[in-house]
Amino acid sequence: MKILLSSVGRRGYLVKYFKEALGPAGQVWGADSSPFAPAFAYCDGTAILPEVKKDHYPKALLDLCRTNRIDIVVPLIDPELEVLSGWRQAFEKEGVMIVLSPAETIAVASDKYLTCQFAKVHGLGTPLAFLTVEEAMESLDARQVNWPLLVKPRRGSASIDITRCYDKLQIEAAVEAVREPMIQEFVAGIEYGYDLFGDCQGRPVSVYCKKKLSMRAGETDKAVSVNDSAMIEFGTKLLSCMKLVGPADVDAIEDKEGIKLLEINPRFGGGYPCSHLAGADFCKKIIAMRNGRDLKPDIGSCPSGVCMLKQDEIIRPDWPLRSD
Repeated sequence: MKILLSSVGRRGYLVKYFKEALGPAGQVWGADSSPFAPAFAYCDGTAILPEVKKDHYPKALLDLCRTNRIDIVVPLIDPELEVLSGWRQAFEKEGVMIVLSPAETIAVASDKYLTCQFAKVHGLGTPLAFLTVEEAMESLDARQVNWPLLVKPRRGSASIDITRCYDKLQIEAAVEAVREPMIQEFVAGIEYGYDLFGDCQGRPVSVYCKKKLSMRAGETDKAVSVNDSAMIEFGTKLLSCMKLVGPADVDAIEDKEGIKLLEINPRFGGGYPCSHLAGADFCKKIIAMRNGRDLKPDIGSCPSGVCMLKQDEIIRPDWPLRSD
């Protein structure tokens, strides 16, 4: 079996996890738009593809899979998800399983305002969110929210372009500076991350939770696993509503009012190694899905106290590089 991790970037640890799950008979390939992707050092095969935003990216990825007889494609960054969701059938015709949730799940997850509305509809806690300055001011006047408020892009990632605002002038300036902005209630509390997994029919399989200890560049840098009953119940309810296929990375925060959903990323997240060390092994689950095996739910099995600490690693590339 051959597995391709697209937009593999710095996910060398994920390459290792898949290689461990496959065993010596399988291969893990990596593809990226940059020849300087550090994870290439661990791959059995590598390929340079166009940038995801390029129109010919999906076809280039499909051609790569056809030529090299790839069995599974695992997309690793948000922009790929919407782009590739329209190509699912084309990959399936070539016998390639592409690990993607349904298009409607991806659409909700890729838009933080729709994520908030999704949470409200399903009775899940979430910060209040607004599309206009006027709506935010009305909520402030009604004492539904307090200063500060956050302005962020609806389709942002890695905590980029988020502004904490303390008055109307700041909000107006921040909204003008952001593409597709939204205004959101600021919640102070303890941040948590979930690693969720659904089977091919979108049925809940896994709920792993971790407390975030440190962040770097919008990604979880240090974390410790938790098995709090309220956290697991929240994650299970979310997973049951999501129609998720494969992995999802979810951010949540707990304050005095309870647990609140912040965002959903239906892909492997940067904090996944914590859950993997705690026994999640989503890599084996993906391989089992490809082999047509039913997955046994393991919700509630996440142990507490498993710690993940990331560090930098120096790599000297031994694969052909281009300087252009």
